[in-house]
Amino acid sequence: MNTNTPHIRLEPEDISPYVLTCGDPARAKQISEYLTNAKQVGAFREYHTYTGEYKGLRVTAISHGIGGAGAAICFEELIRIGAQTIVRVGTCGSYLSHIRSGDLLIGTGATREDGTSNVLMDMAFPAIADLDVTNALRDAARARGDVKFALGVVRSDAAFYHGLAPNPHQYWAEAGAVGIEMELATLLIIASLRKIRAGGIFVADGNPNEAATANMENYDPHRNVVEKAKGTMIEIALEALLRL
Repeated sequence: MNTNTPHIRLEPEDISPYVLTCGDPARAKQISEYLTNAKQVGAFREYHTYTGEYKGLRVTAISHGIGGAGAAICFEELIRIGAQTIVRVGTCGSYLSHIRSGDLLIGTGATREDGTSNVLMDMAFPAIADLDVTNALRDAARARGDVKFALGVVRSDAAFYHGLAPNPHQYWAEAGAVGIEMELATLLIIASLRKIRAGGIFVADGNPNEAATANMENYDPHRNVVEKAKGTMIEIALEALLRL
């Protein structure tokens, strides 16, 4: 096994085969608070890593930063040292009128606008979440009975601020996409290439097709309803790992 991980700076013994990934280092730390015997095993650049146990299952949590290119480095190096199941726990914009801020989306696949996966594999190949991972996330969410969630294809978009090119939110909503984030497609394509399992679950933090959040100057992903839902999402993701 190639243990050269110059960016995440981890060794095989530092991680579990079961990994939760997120963009924010603070959320990786938050995940660790749901684990027993949790220990920080890495902190370099945006990659902050914790490993502990959840109901007897060894679990690793690591942050990957924002955007496909940096996240791809994280995913590739994790796989080099033994990661076999990677679940992204993130935030997203919802394209569904009934999925509001604080509700959840489970990604069954992703559009490949992430700016990285096109370099890794021909664009004709779809970014599809592992079925077992998706079902485990769905079943864990259903078992709670206290969360509203939906499943579907999410957009993985390379640019948060689109500059002169308008962001075609309505186009993708009409096509059937359920939400928008930035890194799931990168994860799913790498998972397909490296023959591991991967999927994603997300907290909605607004709807870019609605007037209240269409103007990004009014975007606020840190409202209490969103922050509270992140804990619920983490619990569901951990329960899904147990099912896997």
